[in-house]
Amino acid sequence: MKTYQIEIVTLEAKYFIGVPVTNVFDRFDSERMQEANKLFLERKNEINGIINNQEYVCPHFANDILFTYIYCMEVNEITETPNGMIGFQVPSQRYIKVRSSDQDPYAISQEYLKENGLVNNVKSLALEVFKFGEEQHLNNADIYIPIVERIM
Repeated sequence: MKTYQIEIVTLEAKYFIGVPVTNVFDRFDSERMQEANKLFLERKNEINGIINNQEYVCPHFANDILFTYIYCMEVNEITETPNGMIGFQVPSQRYIKVRSSDQDPYAISQEYLKENGLVNNVKSLALEVFKFGEEQHLNNADIYIPIVERIM
C-alpha cells in the first residue's frame, strides 16, 4: 500500500531569512542543530515581511564533507537581515515534492528520480517545510528536491 504522496511542482522564486548551521558530515553534531533551531525560534520575530507565520522552511545542501541547514522564514523581499542571520533568494525551480508519514522521503525521491530518468540538481537547495507546533521530523514535512531541467 502506497503511504506517500509525490509530484513534480514548479516553485516561483522565493526569499528566505534565517539562521544557518554547518556540520561536518561524518561527525554530525545534533547539539549545534538544536542550538540553531532554538536561536531561530527565539529571534524569528525580528524577521520582517514574513509570508506565512504558520510554517518555517529549512533549505539545505551537503557534500561529502559538510552539511549546511538553515532555519528560515519565507519573506516577500529581503530589505533588512537581522544580525547573525542570512537572507537569500532561491530562484524559480522544478522540484519533486514528497510527503510520507512512515517512510524516508529522501529514499522515495531518489527511487522516483531513477525510475523517471530525472536528476537531482545538486547545485540548488532542497527544502523542508514544517508547520509550527508539530514535531520537526521528516514525516511531518513537505520535502522539495530540486531537479535538473531537461534540455530538449
